[in-house]
This record gives sequence, C-alpha cells and structure tokens, in this order.
Amino acid sequence: MYTQQRQRIEIIVRKDVGGGSEGAKTREADSNMNGEQEGDSSSLMAKLTGSSNKMRQRRVIKTNATHALAISKQVIDLGIEYYIGGIGMRSGDTALQENVSRNMEIFKDSTNMVSSVSMGALYGAWGGPIGAVLGALFGAVSSGASLITKYMGREREYDFKVFKENNAIEYQRARAGINMTTGRLR
Repeated sequence: MYTQQRQRIEIIVRKDVGGGSEGAKTREADSNMNGEQEGDSSSLMAKLTGSSNKMRQRRVIKTNATHALAISKQVIDLGIEYYIGGIGMRSGDTALQENVSRNMEIFKDSTNMVSSVSMGALYGAWGGPIGAVLGALFGAVSSGASLITKYMGREREYDFKVFKENNAIEYQRARAGINMTTGRLR
C-alpha cells in the first residue's frame, strides 16, 4: 500500500502455482459462479478459439458452424441459379426456362424460411428454451414479412400490367370502329 496525500494505490499480486489449494479453490469458485469451466490454455482448441473457457469455445464453434452453413447454402443456391439460368440458352425454350426458374424460386423461398427459423432458434438458444422459441418466432416473422412483401408487390405489378393491356384492347376496339350491322372491322 502506498499513500500520498489524497491518492491511494493498492496493488494485490496473486500467483497460482498450481500446488496451492487456496488458489485452486478460488479459481473453482470463480468458474462455478460464472457457470463456465476453464480448460487447458495450451490446447489446440484454446488456440483456435482464443479462449480456454469451455463455454466460450462452444459458442465460438457454434457461431462459426452456423456461418459456414449459411455461406455454403448461399454458394449452393448461386451455383444452382447459374446452372438453371442457362437452360433457356441451351434449349432455346423460354417457357421451360421460366417454369424451371419459378420452381427453383419456390424451393429457395421455402428453404430460406426454414433457414431463417432455424438460425433464429439457434441464436436464441443462448437465452435458454424461451430464447430459442422467441428466436424461431422472430426468424419466422422476419422471413414471412419479406415473402409477403415480395409476393404482394408482384401481385400489384401484375394487376397494373393487366389494367394497361385491357385499356390498350379497349382503345384498339374503339379506334377500329366495330359495326355490328355490317360485321366489318376497319
């Protein structure tokens, strides 16, 4: 201890040699309070995850695994989309191209929904069972809202396109001057 006027500096140095029972009890009490266990800091897993804490290692592995799954899903989707995009060019059949693209879009929408719900549940699981349920629910709401917005926008575009086509048809009929007495179109 060092005291000088109003400043007070207190330095406590503890050294845990490994043979002392008091240091082991303190470390055990600290790890039990946090619910976490300390592992060997020289192990490969500790070096890879940056921590000797077992709970932290599991979280790092779980987070990296979910990111790897999400990235692999995205890469697979892009590869399939690229392959499917060339079907119309190879066969010359645009109707086939549109049909295959639509079926792939339906498949991707459903897998994205499942992926969003499962990722939400996985990340929410850190908060226990209630967190997993809430995470899954929030994932479903987010993905569902995105899908609803996408399809409602398409429906609006389709309705507008039909409206424009019907107006064009009516305009052409009025301009042609259909005469029911002669049965002629001009």
